Amino acid sequence: MFKCFAWQLRFEKSGVSEVVMHKNQLQEYVQKSGLPFPIYKVENEGFAHAPKFRSTVLVNGKEYKSRLTYPHRKEAEQDAAELALKSISDDIKNEACTILPDLMYCKSILNEYAVKRNLKSPEYTTTQEGKLHPIFVSTLVFNGKSYTGKVGKSKKEAEQLAAFATVQSLLGKDLIMNC
Repeated sequence: MFKCFAWQLRFEKSGVSEVVMHKNQLQEYVQKSGLPFPIYKVENEGFAHAPKFRSTVLVNGKEYKSRLTYPHRKEAEQDAAELALKSISDDIKNEACTILPDLMYCKSILNEYAVKRNLKSPEYTTTQEGKLHPIFVSTLVFNGKSYTGKVGKSKKEAEQLAAFATVQSLLGKDLIMNC
């Protein structure tokens, strides 16, 4: 059984009431993922005396529009956030299963390769962006060529990602294998 105050959805199971706040969950997701904050846009499709609000939320460059109209702005925003979360969750479930080398060992693998080939060790340059929620990008020079990794949440992770990009390139094939 559920009671809906749209911006607060209450599920009652075995006498326990659980409040689901989709906007909060979406906010937590983007923060953990290092993505820009969601941007909400609310439009009144009704009249001043009988509003019908519809919300659109922009997450990582993709828009999600509330399915229905609501008498309160917060309800429309919650619906749009719920739709975004469901879509993101489905995207994650539908992604191909991947097998990746453990990022923790990529720098070691690259260093070992350099030693065995009598090459100069890789040189890393890491930049930090953002102060409140910092992200890091690392570029490394190895054997005269530059490689840039994906965005990391720490300097260490960014360097591992740059090493991964280098190893991937050196092998000349995609290390990501579909299951």
